[in-house]
Amino acid sequence: MKRIVILGLIFIMLLGLSFGSSLKVKNDETIYVLLDYDGKVKRMDLVNWIEVQGQGNFKVVKDAKYIKNPDLYSEGVKMDFTGDKLSFYGNVKEVKNIYYKAEVNKKLPLEFKITYKYNGKVSNPKEFLGKSGNLDIEVYIKPLEDLPFRIVMSTEFSSDDFILRNPEDFMVMVLGKTVRVTGFTYPIPDAKMTLSLRSNKLKVPDITFTALPSLPPVDLSMGQKLKEFYNGLDGFLMLNQAHQKILKGILDGLEKNTPSVPQEFLTLPFILLSYQNKAYFISENLKTYPKSFNNLYEFIKSKAENSNDEDWKKALDLANDVKKEVEENTLSEDIKKIGDFIGDLNFQSRKAMDLLSTSLEGLQKMEDLLNTMLYGGEIEGKKLPGLVDVEKDMKKAKDTLKKNVDELEKGEKKLKDWENKLKDYTFIGKVEGASSTVRFYFKLKEMK
Repeated sequence: MKRIVILGLIFIMLLGLSFGSSLKVKNDETIYVLLDYDGKVKRMDLVNWIEVQGQGNFKVVKDAKYIKNPDLYSEGVKMDFTGDKLSFYGNVKEVKNIYYKAEVNKKLPLEFKITYKYNGKVSNPKEFLGKSGNLDIEVYIKPLEDLPFRIVMSTEFSSDDFILRNPEDFMVMVLGKTVRVTGFTYPIPDAKMTLSLRSNKLKVPDITFTALPSLPPVDLSMGQKLKEFYNGLDGFLMLNQAHQKILKGILDGLEKNTPSVPQEFLTLPFILLSYQNKAYFISENLKTYPKSFNNLYEFIKSKAENSNDEDWKKALDLANDVKKEVEENTLSEDIKKIGDFIGDLNFQSRKAMDLLSTSLEGLQKMEDLLNTMLYGGEIEGKKLPGLVDVEKDMKKAKDTLKKNVDELEKGEKKLKDWENKLKDYTFIGKVEGASSTVRFYFKLKEMK
């Protein structure tokens, strides 16, 4: 019996040595794409780094139906290419790095179209290479899959060869006579980048486009407050309609010389003041958002200016785009106008209450004021809208906000869908049980 137990333990140990235990696998794909002068693909290659962590023998299997002619560069690893599977065998003590290169036969998720304008006229490179003048290299980028990409365009050249005519569109670094140019974009749904150069002897410099599957830097933090304000408009419209009925009832009573004041009318100034405060609160929050973002912007800017780290410099360019959009946004003023309008109604309501507190001699004035509140008019030289017109305007504003809220919800859903798609996204093929990352390098070689 003891012998059987010992043999069983030995068998279990052998299994552990044979197949490994607690192995972790990372799959890192880098796709190198050589572009023709017009952006069409000339060649596409894969460099795949697979990292195996753990102890014991391993077998790593990768989907390989888009791979041709794999070439292994790692010692102590065996490779088997059969059908649509690529398998690697070996032994790992702590970390084993597997590197191989292969040709790729698959449609890319991005399409590039490159156009050249020589002195403002669309031209073929043969028509301007070696000549003097201005050259605009226009690059149109379009995703072919429903995936977000961050595109980094980079090139460098000698200041003796070129003058950069649009430095405001790029992050520019000058090291001696070497000029390094970097630009960023998210092609959603597409994007266009233009490199404008001047030279006495024109050529097309080496240009690299790095494409990383990445979510765009979209801030939806104010979305919930906008939804709450939109939902509050329904209540305000109902309140508007109710007070129209109240005012009409009072006017009917005045015409019959039997004025009466419903209890609900007494609460009108306070309710209006509450809605006005809510509108101002949201407006002020929206105003302070650019200030809050500016703190982040200044932090990114200081990091980018005081560091040679390319990531900080890339972040600064993205922050500049966001800063521009934040500064141009007028939603805060639009909501403040709604608050001002509600304040006008509050003013009318309080004025009516003051008249109600006087004697019956003020009935005619109160009737005029109530008519103004209902249908608009002028009080103390100030033109004010009436509740009837307000209802129409509020319905229009509600429809506009509804469209914006719907678009916001679509954006939130789209970001969530993209987030799910980007989890362990691979281009060439998955490695069983591995976490994955992918990057693309598109190369336009120098032409002279």
